[in-house]
Amino acid sequence: MKQLSCQPAGEPESVVTIGSGLLGAFLGDAKAREVFAVLDPFMAEHPTLRAHGDLTQHWHEHIAEPGEAQKTLAACETVLRAMVAAGLDRESLCVAIGGGAVGDAGGLCASLYMRGIELWQVPTTLLAMVDSSVGGKTAVNLPEGKNLVGSVHPASRILIDVDFLTTLPENEFRSGLAEAVKMAIGVDRELFELLDRQSDAVLDRQPDVLLAVIERAIAGKIAIVEGDLHEGGQRRLLNLGHTLGHAIEGLGRGTLAHGLCVARGLHFALELARDLGALATADFERSVGLLTRYGYERDPLPPTDELMAFVQHDKKVQGDTVQFALPTGIGTARVEPIRLDRIRQQLAR
Repeated sequence: MKQLSCQPAGEPESVVTIGSGLLGAFLGDAKAREVFAVLDPFMAEHPTLRAHGDLTQHWHEHIAEPGEAQKTLAACETVLRAMVAAGLDRESLCVAIGGGAVGDAGGLCASLYMRGIELWQVPTTLLAMVDSSVGGKTAVNLPEGKNLVGSVHPASRILIDVDFLTTLPENEFRSGLAEAVKMAIGVDRELFELLDRQSDAVLDRQPDVLLAVIERAIAGKIAIVEGDLHEGGQRRLLNLGHTLGHAIEGLGRGTLAHGLCVARGLHFALELARDLGALATADFERSVGLLTRYGYERDPLPPTDELMAFVQHDKKVQGDTVQFALPTGIGTARVEPIRLDRIRQQLAR
């Protein structure tokens, strides 16, 4: 078991515990609290949860809508009203147990209920482990785009238990792995080398290698978040691959896996960086090679006009530019304003 700490200046600490077989003890730490658990439908009958819920009268559950269906304002209103019905007060605890959608929506509800109650996150997918559970972002979607309504409400405790990954469907595993590849390409050269060197072990889900990948990905994110909790500067590096990725995902209306859309967005970001002279050809080829090795192909894109309709509503758009994360080398990137017409031009190619 390992622990990491994330504490931006002036903010409470988030403690991240990484290991295996830790869920029972983690929930036991809350046995004296009034707990409202927002659960992924697939976690509803988990034996450890059932045993814990049966042992305490302070445990209230809400089964979330599956996947992106939970990430709507209407679904969150249902959760908030269930919190009222459960009699929660400002000292109560919200625990979000599930994939990224449950963490995002459950975290938003925790931030809104009585203007904010304590949140714990238990991500059960690789995507949520390496990305959404750490850093405090909560959000739901609007028809116009991804994550347009949200707040920053960091969890005080986050449990990363790799046991959940043994039965994770392959598509969801690859979706989460894409976020680790993103961190490798844009933030952490050592993670890039680890993924490059241990690709077979990673794809075989060997626990010791997965723990090393997850730890490095989270540590890299923490280093950025601690200096920029509210995404005013360097935290925008974590959006690498997301400008186009969110557009593809939005166009798919929640039918496409987030990480796979980001992986396609990484191909686009690498090509744009190369064509702008920000990325050397050798680094471009190594990065594309890593994406390809993990099965992230450069698939054909939807029509440019349809994608641009979503890009123009991206949260990072300012006037006629978007704050775009450009890879500049293996494990490095920078954020710079790119004109929307330049994005359109690149897409048209």
